[in-house]
Amino acid sequence: MKENIYLRKDGRFEIRYHYGYKEDGSANYKSVYGNSKEEVVKNYKNKIEYLFKNNDLLIFDKSYIGYDINSWMHNSKIKNKKSTYSNYQYILKSRIIPNFAKVKKKAISIELINKFTSDLLNEGLAAKSVKDILIILQQILKTGNINLKIPMPKIPKSEIQILKKDEQIKLEGELLSNLNTMSFGIYFCLYTGLRIGELCALQWKNIDLQNKKIYVRQTIIRIKNPDETSKKKTIIIIDEPKSSASIREIPIPDFLIPLIEKLNVNITPNIFLITGTEKFIETRTYFNKYKKTMKKLDLAFYNFHALRHTFATRCIENGCDSKTLSEILGHSSVKITLERYVHPNYENKVIMMNQLKPLY
Repeated sequence: MKENIYLRKDGRFEIRYHYGYKEDGSANYKSVYGNSKEEVVKNYKNKIEYLFKNNDLLIFDKSYIGYDINSWMHNSKIKNKKSTYSNYQYILKSRIIPNFAKVKKKAISIELINKFTSDLLNEGLAAKSVKDILIILQQILKTGNINLKIPMPKIPKSEIQILKKDEQIKLEGELLSNLNTMSFGIYFCLYTGLRIGELCALQWKNIDLQNKKIYVRQTIIRIKNPDETSKKKTIIIIDEPKSSASIREIPIPDFLIPLIEKLNVNITPNIFLITGTEKFIETRTYFNKYKKTMKKLDLAFYNFHALRHTFATRCIENGCDSKTLSEILGHSSVKITLERYVHPNYENKVIMMNQLKPLY
């Protein structure tokens, strides 16, 4: 690495080096000093050795993958919302930086990446998690003009959970017989398809009873704490939903209006629907309340997302087209809706088969 040595007015020598970026996106520089050229070069080399040991060489040495990691991370911070960037940051620091920051670009290979993939899978990571890590690595390599097509692990297709109709009736009976803001939230999800984070973040200003609309504008999410000095490993934030498609308007079914009006007594816009106060309930706490209800009814094996799956399935059964359902659910693509929900269950297969009549 060629050093640029400057003689300062105070008689000392200085070497400046690029070290990351400022908040406004401009390049950040740091310096080392010495009373002679020999001393400043020595101090500079010691600094490089220190940075290398701490993976910080990636900040300014273009010959290493780490340089591209830093460039990609900087661009990601600008483009993505806080929760997404926090997730990327965790993946980089825990997986990619330790394994690739000190790898020279000319040494990167499919064999090296395949070993990395195998190690992750052998560690017990799910194929989906490994794929997410590899997608980020692929983007980093592309940033450094390294065109390697990384083989992705196959993700086993999992069955979605859907409440049977008799189970749904049983659950709804329990919720309506003990109606309050907490129980209504579960019922509300069964007929709107809201995600748990969207439900917990819903305030009365997001509910328009006059026009019968729900405005989904935010979600509650737990992210890795960006403050590494804090004892708290994660923090709760209210952020925009997971994608632009998730920012949406959902029509409120007419039968829900009287139930909502019962809860809408002396309510101000900033009150959260579920708590009835200006303080939200975090998703983990609300999920535990949901589990207690399901356990009481011997339906404890259903996760909360099953309410959303059940809503979507009932919509399809009632003739809702996939494009409309996709927008109500906030999917980024109709393809997601088609692949996930437009498949008949066994009961529908039986009905369809019994509709056949012999021609002879």
